[in-house]
Amino acid sequence: MNYYVKRTFQAFFTVWATLTFTFVLTRYMPGGPLDFIKAQMALGNLGPGSGGGGSGSVDMAQFSQLAQEYVGIDPSKPIYLQYADYMVRLLQGDLGQSIWYGEPVAQVLFPAIPWTVFLGSIAVTVSFTTRVVIGALLAYIEGSKLDLGGTTALIWGHSIPFYIIAIVLIYVFAYQYGWFPISGRVNANATPGLNVPFIQGILWHAALPIVSLVWVSFGQGALAMRANSIQVLGEDYLRAARLRGIDSDRIALLYVGRNAILPMYTQMLIQIAFVFAGSVYLESIFAYPGVGYYLFQGIQARDYPLMMGAFILITVTVVLAMYVADLTYSFLDPRIKQGDASEAY
Repeated sequence: MNYYVKRTFQAFFTVWATLTFTFVLTRYMPGGPLDFIKAQMALGNLGPGSGGGGSGSVDMAQFSQLAQEYVGIDPSKPIYLQYADYMVRLLQGDLGQSIWYGEPVAQVLFPAIPWTVFLGSIAVTVSFTTRVVIGALLAYIEGSKLDLGGTTALIWGHSIPFYIIAIVLIYVFAYQYGWFPISGRVNANATPGLNVPFIQGILWHAALPIVSLVWVSFGQGALAMRANSIQVLGEDYLRAARLRGIDSDRIALLYVGRNAILPMYTQMLIQIAFVFAGSVYLESIFAYPGVGYYLFQGIQARDYPLMMGAFILITVTVVLAMYVADLTYSFLDPRIKQGDASEAY
């Protein structure tokens, strides 16, 4: 029970620290959201009668109202009340209002979350399955020419950044040959719903981003699985199992596979966190409107509420992934709950 309480406290503390950090940035960062709102008001781009050609002066009452609307902070209040109001609004799902889109940040980002999750879940599943199988096969043929060639190819492939792979894929298969779309997430000509053309369009738009995501973790994961399997193959209990005449397939699945795959499970959940973090580059390259795409749009437009909202969503997702990894791994390996983390990992 102490293990679960400790992990839960760590998760809540991390989320709280992140939200507090965003408040500090919003309130005190030079040239940050409040300064940007004030500058836009002076230019006449925000506030009543906006449209450019401002007088250069700022009405503080209007400034407080706009700051409250866009970032959830009223500068006229004491700092502790500003912090309390900010946290309450975030806990209610109010991420402020996007300056660029003119809509609540939640309405911009929340519909994009399922699409980023869709890309990430398929990529993580495919990557985990293939790297476990290939890594285990390379371990069983350790020292052979096929093992040497496969290991070299995995190291070479892992050394190429995923965004380079993404650019090459979209240039070759989208621009040159036209086999895949260059942007979007659905087929605009298909009727939305559970029909073949619409579903096929979704998969077609997601194919190249998924390949790029699989590429980024496949090489390292397969090499890690190979190393884990080789280590397990050298254990004394496997020699004893062979001497007892246990079937080789049973040894491979229940002894080698089960123990070698345990660390890979943690890596899989960490990869989920990486998918959300890497979505900023990937979704921008493929013009795939997910959370990362809108975060990049916010950076380009200096839309601070949108940037902060996307940052908070990505951080919370990373924390939840690690929290799930901690809780579920303890079921797979009870040594974790007993504090023997070094042996378990």
